[in-house]
Amino acid sequence: MDVLRLVDDLEDMLEVSNTVPLTRKVMVDKDEMLHILDQLRKQIPTDIAEAEGIKSREQEILEDAQYQAKQVVQSAHEEAKRLVDEDELVVLATEKAREMIEEAENESKEISLAARNYVDHLLEDTQVQLSELIKTLNQNRSELK
Repeated sequence: MDVLRLVDDLEDMLEVSNTVPLTRKVMVDKDEMLHILDQLRKQIPTDIAEAEGIKSREQEILEDAQYQAKQVVQSAHEEAKRLVDEDELVVLATEKAREMIEEAENESKEISLAARNYVDHLLEDTQVQLSELIKTLNQNRSELK
């Protein structure tokens, strides 16, 4: 994330700046500080858009998982129908169809759960990064005061 690099640049600037005698205040190059803050203003919306993109992909991932699950269930139903249509295997086909449908439904649930967990993990990572960024920004602001 470029935002974290920019925050590090601000922190570095504060660390190397001259201090005002008998105070905790420092003197910084105004133009350099404004330049970094301008870059932050430009980068934060990009990072937020990235997080929103992940959030918007959540629905896409879930829809894809549901589509795959429906395909599995449909395939199981078709296979079950084919088996039932064969006269001499009617009993066996009915049992096999039930098992296949149950497996397909279980697989469908697993795919949906895995997709949700994946999206939740992506969002959690983004949230942690943004939280760290906000914490660092707040610390840097308090050091400037």
